[in-house]
Parts: sequence; C-alpha cells; structure tokens
Amino acid sequence: MDRRNKISIIIPTLNEEASLEGLLVQLAQFATEVPHELIVVDGKSTDRTEEIAQRYCDQVLITDPGRGRQLNRGASVASGEILWFLHADSRVDRECIPKLLQKVSEGARGGCFSMQFMDPSPVYRVIAWGSNFRAKWLKSFYGDQGIFVEREVFLGLGGFREIPIMEDLDFSRRLKKAVPVSRVEATLDTSPRRFQKGVFRTLLLMQVLKLAFLLKVNPHVLARVYGAGKGSSNLYST
Repeated sequence: MDRRNKISIIIPTLNEEASLEGLLVQLAQFATEVPHELIVVDGKSTDRTEEIAQRYCDQVLITDPGRGRQLNRGASVASGEILWFLHADSRVDRECIPKLLQKVSEGARGGCFSMQFMDPSPVYRVIAWGSNFRAKWLKSFYGDQGIFVEREVFLGLGGFREIPIMEDLDFSRRLKKAVPVSRVEATLDTSPRRFQKGVFRTLLLMQVLKLAFLLKVNPHVLARVYGAGKGSSNLYST
C-alpha cells in the first residue's frame, strides 16, 4: 500500500464509551475507498472505551493520559503519510476524506475542517462561525476542528507539546509558520459538552485561558484554572 495516499486517523480517548463507537462506525463506512488506518490511543479508561475500540481499529494503544502524549504516541506508529487527528465526540461528513485529499493535492500540508455543533441553537452557530472564521483567515484552530498534517511535517515540528492544555492551539501556531495550511470545506459535527456548565461562562473562561497561554502563562497553572472553572479535571472536553 502506497503510504503517500494513506490516511492515519488518530483518536485520543479517556472514558469515551458513550461517544466513540458512533465515530468509528462512520469512519468505517466513509473511508472504504481510501487507504487508511484507525488508531485509538487510550489514556487508561475505566469504562468500555478500549473494548469498543478493539472492534473497529487497526491499532489500540494504551498510555498514560494526556492528549498531547496520546496524539504523539499514535503518530509514532502511524504508517500513512497524512495524519488526521480527531476527537472521539466528533462526527464526520461523507465528504471529509475526499475533500481532505483534494486540499493536500492542491498544496496544503496541514490544516483543519469546518465545524458545527450537534446542538443547532443560535448561540452554538455563532460560536462555530467564529471558530471557522478564525481557522480560515487566521490559520488558528483547535482539535475539535480535526487537525490534519503530513507526517513528515509533523515529525519536523516535533509533534504536539505534551502539555495539559492548549496543545492543539500551540501546534496550529507552529504549523502555520512552517508550511501552507488550509481549512477543508467539509464539516465536522462536534459535541457541545464542554459548555455544559454554562455557555457564556465557559466561553469567557476559554478566551481568558487562551490569552494567558499566548502570554506564556504556565500551561499546568491554566489546566488547574480550567478544571476549577469547569468543576472537572477532564481536559478532553476542551
């Protein structure tokens, strides 16, 4: 199999039994005509996440929790030339893979997708619009927008920083400085669960943390603030 045309889909998980299977079923259906592999890297879940992943995936790896660490572990065993990182609570459109390959053929060496929330409420539409605008024009994006990158570029950048929060934003900032990046015009659906403690409260908290991160505040301090503000230490909902 020619790895130049192969996509390695890497999904970090931690107690995702409620979300993971829906995504894996979609990927199994939509990727049939494209060489690909599914890799789940689990952070020692205590539910049925690993069991579910074993049914669908080419590789299921277990490592200490930490999304940056898990993503890097998945990339280290990937055999495809294109790495596509997805959150377990995402849902993919049938056009995602063809349009991803089209963007790469047009010269993009990394980037992300458009996104929308599974909840169609106006407030979530506005938040999604802002995320898509930022990704298209500022080339700045987060993990729930389905980051993709050529494997060679990923390795050259040293992968994700293994920090407890903002590893995705940090990577996108380094990526856009290194190579041409683009937003794929296909939509990922994502869960609004990160906002379960209140939409505006959470949105404000995230913007404050982003600003603090850009001002080089220690990510471990930011992670503690985020956990306290959300009433949870589960950073997989960021």
